[in-house]
Amino acid sequence: MKIKIIFTIFVIYFLSSCAYKPLYKRTNLYYPHKVKIVIKSKEKYENNASTMKLLLDEKLNSKGSKDSNLKLVVSIERVVSGMGINKDLSSDALMVVIDARYILLDKRGELTSGRLRNTGSFNYTNNNYANIISLEDTSKKLVRSLSTDIADLILALSTKRKISP
Repeated sequence: MKIKIIFTIFVIYFLSSCAYKPLYKRTNLYYPHKVKIVIKSKEKYENNASTMKLLLDEKLNSKGSKDSNLKLVVSIERVVSGMGINKDLSSDALMVVIDARYILLDKRGELTSGRLRNTGSFNYTNNNYANIISLEDTSKKLVRSLSTDIADLILALSTKRKISP
C-alpha cells in the first residue's frame, strides 16, 4: 500500500516537473483605453490602409479596453521609384518608400504626433505579374513594420499632461 502511494506521488511529481519552459513569454501590452483608428491614403484601392488599420487595432485595442475619445489618425503615402539605370536606360530594381504621419488626439487636443518612413526594394523583371506581386509583398512588409513601430511608440507614450479619455 505504501509503495503505491509513493509510486503515485513520484509519478505526479515527475509529470508536473517538465524541464521544458519557454525562454520568452509573449506579453500582450495593451492600451487601457479603446483607440479609434483612422487611416488615410491618397490611392483609392490601397490594401496598405486596411492592413495597417487591422494591425494597429490588434496591437492597441483589446477586449478589456474601455471606451474613450482617443483617436489615432495615420496618413500613408507610397512612392515607387527606380533605383538604378543600366546602359540601355532600363531600371533593374525598384525602391518602395512608405511615409506614415500619425497623430494621437484626446478630448483636449494633440497628445503626440510624428512621422515614420520605411524603404524596401525588389528586382524588376519582364514579368508584369511578378512585378505586381513583388510590389504588394514589399508594401505589406513595410506597412507591418511601420504599424508595429507606431503602436510601440504609442504604448510607450509619456505625456506632460494627463490624458483625458
